[in-house]
Amino acid sequence: MGRDADLTRLLRLLTQPDGRAGVIIAGSTGMGKTRLAMEALATLSDRHTVIRLMTNWPDGAVLERLSATSADRKRGSGVISLSAMQVIREIEGSGDSSRKLLLFVDDADLLDSATAAFVFELAVQCRIRLLLALNTRGDVPALITKLWRDEHVHRIDLRPLDPPAARRLAVALLGRQLTYPTAARLAQLADGNPLLMRELTRAAAQGHMTSSPAGLSLAEEMPLPAHFSELIMLKIKQLMPTERDALERMVLAEPVTLHALQRIAGEESLLRLEGLEFVHVEATTPQDPSLALVRSFHPLVGHVIRRSIPALRRRAHLQMWIAIHGEEGEAKASVTGWRLDVGEIVAEETLLRAAQNAIEGHDFQAATRFTAAAWHHYATARAAAAHVLSLISVADFDAANQVLTTVESRHVELPQELIAARVRWYVLQGRLKEAESIICHLTGRLQRLHLGMTAYWQGSYMRAMTLCGPLTDDLSDPYCIEASIFQMAALVHAGRPADALDLHARVSGQVSKAGAFHADSLEEIYANALADSGRLEEAADVLTRAYDRAIAEQHVRIDAQRALALGVVMLGRGRPQQALNLFVSHAAHPVGWQLWQIRARFWETMATATLGRPHEMVLPPAQPSPSMAFHAIARAWAMFLTGDRHQSAALLLETAEACRSLGGHADVAAILHELGRLGLIQRAATDWDIPLQGPYLQARRDYARAIVTNDVALMRRVGEAFVEAGAELFAAEAYAELARLYRTTAQPRAATAATLRARALAARCEGAATPPLLLLESTEPLTLREREIVLLVAQGLSDKAVAERLTVSVRTVGNHLYRIYRKMGVVNRGELQRMAAVPPSGAHPRNPYMH
Repeated sequence: MGRDADLTRLLRLLTQPDGRAGVIIAGSTGMGKTRLAMEALATLSDRHTVIRLMTNWPDGAVLERLSATSADRKRGSGVISLSAMQVIREIEGSGDSSRKLLLFVDDADLLDSATAAFVFELAVQCRIRLLLALNTRGDVPALITKLWRDEHVHRIDLRPLDPPAARRLAVALLGRQLTYPTAARLAQLADGNPLLMRELTRAAAQGHMTSSPAGLSLAEEMPLPAHFSELIMLKIKQLMPTERDALERMVLAEPVTLHALQRIAGEESLLRLEGLEFVHVEATTPQDPSLALVRSFHPLVGHVIRRSIPALRRRAHLQMWIAIHGEEGEAKASVTGWRLDVGEIVAEETLLRAAQNAIEGHDFQAATRFTAAAWHHYATARAAAAHVLSLISVADFDAANQVLTTVESRHVELPQELIAARVRWYVLQGRLKEAESIICHLTGRLQRLHLGMTAYWQGSYMRAMTLCGPLTDDLSDPYCIEASIFQMAALVHAGRPADALDLHARVSGQVSKAGAFHADSLEEIYANALADSGRLEEAADVLTRAYDRAIAEQHVRIDAQRALALGVVMLGRGRPQQALNLFVSHAAHPVGWQLWQIRARFWETMATATLGRPHEMVLPPAQPSPSMAFHAIARAWAMFLTGDRHQSAALLLETAEACRSLGGHADVAAILHELGRLGLIQRAATDWDIPLQGPYLQARRDYARAIVTNDVALMRRVGEAFVEAGAELFAAEAYAELARLYRTTAQPRAATAATLRARALAARCEGAATPPLLLLESTEPLTLREREIVLLVAQGLSDKAVAERLTVSVRTVGNHLYRIYRKMGVVNRGELQRMAAVPPSGAHPRNPYMH
C-alpha cells in the first residue's frame, strides 16, 4: 500500500538486461523494505528460482530456497564456505535450468565481512540476479556500499509515505472508513513510516473510537502503544531538569524559532537535546538564517512528551510563552490557543481575529475552537456567524445547524450575516433551491453576491457574470474578491479564459480580503483559466505546488480540494493514472462538501474510462449536478462502454443544448469534443455558433467538425493545437483520426507519418485506451460501428450479448467481426481480445477497454 511506483520500478530494474547485477532497497527502520522485496519476489517466482541468504544466524549465513514449488523449499545444509562461482555451479546443477536465479539478502547491513565479500563477488561475476534490503541507520559493510557506488547494482531509496498514501494505509489496516481528520492525525503521527502506522492503528483499534456516517473517529486522547511511550520516557530520564524544561517548552509551542529557543535554553542544552534525537533544526534559508525552526525529532516524540507534562507545569510553560510574545502576538492563532489553554477569558475581537488568521493559514480546527469560545462566552450574532462558517469549513454541518437554529429562535429578524451563513450552509450541501428561497431576505450587494454564487453552482454562467461583474470593480469592496472568484470561474465556463486571467491579474493581490471559503479556490480557478488558454503544463505546475504545499503543511480539506483540481488538469494533459490516483485519494476521505464529492465521483469515472477499465467504473449518481457538462460526459462514457450509444449521444446533445442556452460555451466545446471521441457527433451540432477564446478550446470544438466534414487540413490544425497546449492524449487521438482521413483520401505516406506521431504521443499517456486509439491497431479505417463492437468484444461479451446491446441481429455482429478481423490482422475472437489486452503502465496501449 503506497509503494506501487516503487514496486513497478523494482520489477523493471530486476528484469531488464542493463549490465547490473540487481537492486538494493535502502531505507530506515519500518519503511517496508522487506515487504516490498517479498512482493517483488512473489511476482517473479513463476520465472525465477529464488535463493534467500539468511543473515540472522550466529555462525554465518545460510541459503534457503524460496521457489514456488514445495520440493524447492528446503534450507541449505550449512555455512557458506565455497567461492561464489562454486556455489553458483552447485545451485545451477541442482535446479531447473529454465528458471533464472535470484538471490535475496534481507538486512544486508548485518552481513559479516566474509559474507559481504561473497555477495560482492556474485555481483561482479553477474551470473545471478541480486536483491538486497538495507537499513540505512545501520553500519553498512564497505563492500555492500561499494556495490552501488561502483554501479554493480541499482539502488532504490524508500522515502516515507506521503500523507495521502499514509491515510490510505490507515484505512486499509483498520478495514473501515475513517473520518478525514482522524486519518490525517494518524498520518501525521506516523510521519510516513508504515511500521509505526501499523502500531498506531492497532492501538487505536483497541482504544475508544466512535462511529459516524463519515467513518471512525479517534477519541480525544490518542491511544499509543505502551512500549513506544516507555522507550521515550526512559530517554527523558537521562535529561537534566533544565534540559527537560527546555524540551517541554519546545514541544508545547512547536515549531519554535531557534532564536526564541536559545533565549530560554542554553546552547549546551540544545546541543544535548539534538544529540539524543529529541529535537531537530530545519534547514535555514540564506535569506534569513534567524528563521530556522526547531521541531520534535519525530511527531510521536512530541506527542508523548506533551501527554506526560503535569497540568501545573504545562500552565507555567504556556504562560512563559504568552509573556514572551506579549501584546504583539495577541491575535496570533498559537498565542490565542495558549491563552485559552491556561483558562484566560479572551476578548471577542481577539478571538475572531485569531480565527480569521487561522483560516488564512488553513488551520480550520483552530478557527473552529476560537469561534466556539467566542460564541459560548459572548453569544453575539457576529460570533455565531463566524462559528457557523468555521464549522462549515470542517464540514460539521450538524453542529453548524444547531448554532443557526439556536440563533434563529432568539431573533425575530435575523442579522444579514446570519442569513448569509445559512445560505452557505445550504449551498455547500448542494441544496441550491433552498438557498435561493432565503436569499430574498438579504439586501444590497450581499444579496447580489449570493445570487451570483447560486447561479454559478446551477450552471447559469451568464447570470452569474451579470450578478458578480459589478461587484468586482471596486477592490476596496469587502465582497470584491469573492465575487471576482465566481466571476473568473463563470468566465472559464463561458469560454473566456483570457478574460478570466485578466481579472485574476487585477485582484490577486487582494486575496486576504476574501471570504473564508472560496478564497482557497483562487489558485484552482487561475489554473483552470491557464488550462483552457492552452497552457496545461503551467496549470499543472501551479496546482502541483499548491497541492504539495497543502500536503507538507497538513492542511486537511485543502489537500483534498487541491488533489481534485490537479487531477482534472492531469487528465487533460493525458495522464489518466496520475489523475485517477488523485481522484481516489480525494474520494477515500470525504471532506463532507457535497458539491466536491459529486465532482470527485464523475472525474474518477472519466479517468477509469480513459484507462480502458469499464469493469472498474463507478457510475456517477443520476442526479442534477452543478457541473452539469462534465457530469453528463462521465455518464455518457459509462453508457457508451456498456453499449448504449443512443442514450449516450442523447444525453450529451441534450446537455450541450442546455449549456449553450446558459452561456457555457467552453462546456459545449468539451461536449462536442467528447461526442467526436466517442464517434457520436452529428453534423447539426457542429454548426453551432459558440464564441471561444484561444486555440485550445477552438480545437476541442473543431475536432468534432473535422470528423463530420472529413476535413484533413482542419484535423491537422487540431492536432497541432493540442500538442502546443500540452494535451498529449487529445493530440494522439487527433493524429489517429488524421491518419484515418489520409487513408480514405489515398495518402498512405502521410497516413503512416500521422500514425507514428499518434503512437509516440500515446506512449506518454500512461496506458490510455480510448476509442480513437483503436485506429492505430488497424491497417484499414474502422467504421464507428466496428469500433463499438471491438470495445464490447474486448469486455468479453458474446456475439449474442453484443447484438442485444446494439439492438441488431447476431448475424450482423458476425459480419462486422469478419471485417474487423481482416482490418486488424487477426483470425479469431481470441486474437482480437489478446490485441485488446490492457498494457502495463507506460506501455503503448494495444487496446481498448479490456480489464
